[in-house]
Amino acid sequence: MKKFGKLYIAVVLLFVVLFIASNLVFSRIVKKNNDVSGVMMNRMLTDIEAQLEEDENGVYPTDYIQKSIDRYVLENRGRYIDEYGSKYLPERVYYIPTEEGDSAVSLINKDGSADKIWALNKNGHIIGFVVFEFSEKSYDSIRILINICVLVSMLITLLICIYVGKVVLSPFERLSEYPLRLSKNQLSDKLPESKNRIFGKFIWGINMLGDSLENDRKRINELSRDHMTMVTTIAHGIKTPVSNIKLYSDAIRRGLYQPDKKANENDALIAEKISRNADEVDSLVKELIEKASRTVVDFKPEIKTFYISELVDFLKDEYGNRLNLLSIPFKVEMNNNVLLASDKDGVCRILTQLMENAIKYGNGKGISVNLSKEEDGYYFIVKNKGNVLDDNEIPYIFNSFWRGSNADGIGGSGIGLFESREIAKGLNGDIFVKSDIDNMEMEFDVYLPL
Repeated sequence: MKKFGKLYIAVVLLFVVLFIASNLVFSRIVKKNNDVSGVMMNRMLTDIEAQLEEDENGVYPTDYIQKSIDRYVLENRGRYIDEYGSKYLPERVYYIPTEEGDSAVSLINKDGSADKIWALNKNGHIIGFVVFEFSEKSYDSIRILINICVLVSMLITLLICIYVGKVVLSPFERLSEYPLRLSKNQLSDKLPESKNRIFGKFIWGINMLGDSLENDRKRINELSRDHMTMVTTIAHGIKTPVSNIKLYSDAIRRGLYQPDKKANENDALIAEKISRNADEVDSLVKELIEKASRTVVDFKPEIKTFYISELVDFLKDEYGNRLNLLSIPFKVEMNNNVLLASDKDGVCRILTQLMENAIKYGNGKGISVNLSKEEDGYYFIVKNKGNVLDDNEIPYIFNSFWRGSNADGIGGSGIGLFESREIAKGLNGDIFVKSDIDNMEMEFDVYLPL
């Protein structure tokens, strides 16, 4: 979930900006409404004050003032709607009397309230208050409601992002590397089955694709082996008569078939041409065998820098759970985490092949891997307990399509170690093998130069 922290922060920041912007916009709207309402109420109050007249006792009766206000509002309502709009008109205007001579400010308002109270003056004295009552009782309640909606929306959005991150993005991130690794033949185990409605069928399809590719790979290896066998058979079949032709041509060139055992100049010239042609045929046969062997391994190094710890992570991710299920002790050690300039995919292919062989031919008593940097280069050592090869078989272990005496009853094509060594050579390195018969242990040392 840490990898999606930026997404969550971005969502929070977005809503913070939205929160601030909504409050600023709302404040401007409220200020504009208050300004317009203030102008309108001032005009109304001025007109009302001008229409008021004292009675014979020199006072302003409350009923008289209220009726004057009602009559004025009714007569001028249409005019004010045309000038200011209906939303700025008060729902009700009523009068609150007070004793003559009371001191008060000209405008009395409660902060945040939509209702406005204005002092009614006559002849320089406050005779009461006029209350303009609006439908919206308080702008603060609207502001609070807007802020609550923004906060609730932010929480809902965060919960949706967390859900999507957990159910969709996190599984997809874990699965995203599998197709690439599958294409590079770096997968040693299937994806774990899942009941996830989104990725369950995808995982099943990837596993089916992996099985299909593995079967195709085995079939290709079998065809390659048959091809190599056919080429080798033809090559060896050609080499024998070519060697005989060279011997005969040499005998003719030296005159061994002449009665006097002396070379004939014309015969010697023809024999020389025959010998050269035989050498060309022999060279073509060797080139044919070499190219046929190279077609088995398709590897073009792409040199990039990476840390040895990335190889440790690869081995643990790829084989940790699998060997744990198989109850095989597994240990990966790294002497120092240094930067390595090589082809990471190629190195992973080598380590994958060595690990697969360790599992396949081991006895389940343990596999260990040590990655280190020495004075002359990098060494990746894979050891396993199990069936070992005799010393007389070691020289052939890296031959293409060769299988040792410990492979009886175990599936395979005999191409894996040949491919691994060819990749190592393509990286200017090599692979060395040691067989410890006494301790029943096989050791493969991958060397890469500095």
